[in-house]
Amino acid sequence: MNRMLSGSSAPWCRITPGRCLAGLILIMAGSLVSVAYAAKAGVDVVLVMDSSGSMAKNDPQKLRVPAAKMFMSLLSEQDRIGLISFSDNGYPVLHLTAPGPKTNARILASADKVSSRGVYTNLYAALEKGLAMLEKEGQSGKEKMLVLMSDGKMDVGDTDEDWALKQKLEGELIQSARDKGVKVYTIAFTQASDVELLKEVAEKTGALFKLAKTDKDLHEVFSAIFESAKDPDMLPIEGGEFVVDASIEEVTIVASKEREDVRIFLKSPQGVELGSDNAGDNVKWFVSHHFDMITLRKPEPGTWKLLYTGGKNRAYIVTNMSLNHNPQDPKLAAGEDMVLEAWLEQDGKLLNKEAVLTYTKFTMEIEDPNGDSVRFDLFDRGEFGDKTPADGTYSNTLSYENPGSYTLSLIAKGETFQRQKTVHFEVAAPPPGYEPPAAEPVAVEEPVTEAEPEAEPVPELAPEPVVKPEPEVSEPEPAAEPVKKKGINMGLAIGVFVGINLLLGGIGFAVWWFLKKRKKSGGDEEEEKEKENEDDEDEKKAGK
Repeated sequence: MNRMLSGSSAPWCRITPGRCLAGLILIMAGSLVSVAYAAKAGVDVVLVMDSSGSMAKNDPQKLRVPAAKMFMSLLSEQDRIGLISFSDNGYPVLHLTAPGPKTNARILASADKVSSRGVYTNLYAALEKGLAMLEKEGQSGKEKMLVLMSDGKMDVGDTDEDWALKQKLEGELIQSARDKGVKVYTIAFTQASDVELLKEVAEKTGALFKLAKTDKDLHEVFSAIFESAKDPDMLPIEGGEFVVDASIEEVTIVASKEREDVRIFLKSPQGVELGSDNAGDNVKWFVSHHFDMITLRKPEPGTWKLLYTGGKNRAYIVTNMSLNHNPQDPKLAAGEDMVLEAWLEQDGKLLNKEAVLTYTKFTMEIEDPNGDSVRFDLFDRGEFGDKTPADGTYSNTLSYENPGSYTLSLIAKGETFQRQKTVHFEVAAPPPGYEPPAAEPVAVEEPVTEAEPEAEPVPELAPEPVVKPEPEVSEPEPAAEPVKKKGINMGLAIGVFVGINLLLGGIGFAVWWFLKKRKKSGGDEEEEKEKENEDDEDEKKAGK
């Protein structure tokens, strides 16, 4: 059954048995908190930040600075970070440096040196200097990546040279990055940026493109890039609440707020309210314009709650029990199938204890380019992409009908723990002449039974009804047209038609009968009068 989501001009999610077709991201004052994520090896990353004069208009409060510091602070001691500021050329501000007690202050201070006084926007020089730093200073065995942010188009003051440099960037520079295995994550700051160029750079180097529509979005954009690059373990946050279990050594929360004057508080499982001014020795708290960053060491197990927060919140954790998935980096075009697998690991080994998995539910939540989302289950029954039943690996099959940016959140919920992994990726446009497969209809008369009673219902994001996934029924789900329209019974329609005609006939007969009776009644009254007149005449004659 196709489902049209509000605000979308085309259906993005069709549900079939076990399958979803879906067209379907710490700063301290003078100190840096390092978080040791074990999901991926260390990275060498260079931030390449626009310092042209137009940034003073598009980012008047320089919110890119605390957002960049947040990204720096989320890296671990096995990573290294560098920074290049660019306008007419690229200027190294920080060479590749590993976070640590002796370097944290210097790393954070480098972000403050990014200005908004440049005259031009030389994207070619920016990318060239970033690649040169990684080639000269990068360490063998570490993943290499650049994060390039700009609010403008190629501009060195000469139209012909602008065109020539852009051609070289799209040709030799992108190819150089590919040859060296460097992923170039790109951020377009407003639509005034060269969105198509930045998107092309990211796609061709196997990285992620993000559009920051306003300066307020920057911390979320940097968070998404961090999630894509490091694949950290996370806790799902629902209604501001997240559940901490005994295996978690540290949790770092990036809490969004709607306004700068909002103060965020954290309530412990014992009901104690913590704020930036009374956090305690085991809590590090940084306050920024549009987000707070809070790190809890050895957090108390139980349900924690964020107070007075808004927008999207994230909780990154250090733990020996993690959620893993495959593929790590989805790369597919519209219409291509992808089997998604998820499993729990403890101390790096597959967790397949029946006592744990019996009460653990695996789900995936897909957010489309419009921001609409829908949630489905994963299964461990040897079907729907699952290779072996009851082995601890849960699967489902996806295929995305519409191109664009997607976010896929994998969630595992047990009785005493919760885990989340978030995957950000682009779905490429389908090849020329591609036609999406037509969905086959389901007989409306046959009742659909609920095969998975524990499954959460699909949220109603549109006015039309949605049929939940029915993994044990082999028939495909309904086609694009809503079930209600297909459920019209011809026999019922004929019966209604005949019934209406009989009703009309009955009404007509009643009217005819009423008029006839009235006419007869009128005739009797006239006869009575004539008889009275005749009697009067007889009486008169008798009197004479």
